[in-house]
Amino acid sequence: MGETKSKKKSVIWIVLLVIIAIAAICSCIWYFQFKKPHDKAVVDFNNAVKMVEEKNSELDEVVNSAQKIVDSGEQPYDENTSAEVTTAIADAQSIKREIPEIPEKTADIQAKTAELLETIDYSATIKNIEDKRTSLENSIKQMKQITNPPESFVIERLQGIDGISGTQAVTENHDPNGNLNKQGGYTATIYFSSPLVNQDEVYGDDIVDKGTECGGGIEVYATAGDAETRNTYLSSFDGATMFNSGSHAVLGTIVIRTSAKLTATQQNELTQRIADRLVELQ
Repeated sequence: MGETKSKKKSVIWIVLLVIIAIAAICSCIWYFQFKKPHDKAVVDFNNAVKMVEEKNSELDEVVNSAQKIVDSGEQPYDENTSAEVTTAIADAQSIKREIPEIPEKTADIQAKTAELLETIDYSATIKNIEDKRTSLENSIKQMKQITNPPESFVIERLQGIDGISGTQAVTENHDPNGNLNKQGGYTATIYFSSPLVNQDEVYGDDIVDKGTECGGGIEVYATAGDAETRNTYLSSFDGATMFNSGSHAVLGTIVIRTSAKLTATQQNELTQRIADRLVELQ
């Protein structure tokens, strides 16, 4: 009887040991075959996410900087520069790598990690945005230069232009039109003489007296609307033999005028040279 009980106990212990051994083996299999690979996959996934986030953050910084300038509302000289920045930003957003939610299965996590680890090179995109942003910034600076600039700025920019030999600004005491600083009038007018015009054929004691006929003039207005109004008024004399006031073109809040004594080609070339100098960034 005692021997039977002893055998039964031995069997029970053996069964327990076998169960424990099987459980240990199963645990090892689960840990090494499933848990450890899964944990590693999660770590690899999170590392890949961190790498992508760093790359995306670098791109976002450039995008946000450019968008801030677009959103500033400051007017550029060339409207296309603003549209080009907007397009460059949209292109960047379209190629920005998205970060997915982590999957549940190890194999799926590994697959997503592999996708995240594919080479990311935003360098060309970043350079494109920065180049377009610089063009927009420069265009805004150009517009500021031709928005009600001071008399001194205009005089300085007219120096050395081929086709201009002298300049003189009007004053309230010496202003043939009498519109200096009046409502809707010009804030400055600088007349210039030209070697292309025979000055002996133009009446007047000085450049202001002779007016645009001796070469041309730069009329500065407070707003683009005032400049356009003036330009429209001058258009009413186009083609009139006696009252033809020469060529006229709006640049920002400026009206660039050239003498009727110049040929059409000379007028166009001189107007372009003046415009180029006024918007030139130095």
